[in-house]
Amino acid sequence: MIERIDLFHLPFYKKEAFTGSDRGLRFWIGRIEAGGEDKEKVPLLRAIVWPEPFALHATPEEQKVNKDFTFSEEGLDQVYGWILGEGREYALGQHFSK
Repeated sequence: MIERIDLFHLPFYKKEAFTGSDRGLRFWIGRIEAGGEDKEKVPLLRAIVWPEPFALHATPEEQKVNKDFTFSEEGLDQVYGWILGEGREYALGQHFSK
């Protein structure tokens, strides 16, 4: 089972994305920029979850679930909770119901 400390600290996500897996669930956490041409770009943390066994780019879009969070340590705490809670339930429930 993943622990919050396994997700590194916020400076890591300024340059890299993190991928991992936990009991049948795969996940990706990375920095994205939100905002259109008229708005200032705002950094966010995006978490994507999907069922094993495939990598992110080899998994059909309909099996992926994503959610955005504030780009902060608190946002990273929320990412952790979401991956283990709602994200896991949705991705694995969707996978096993087919």
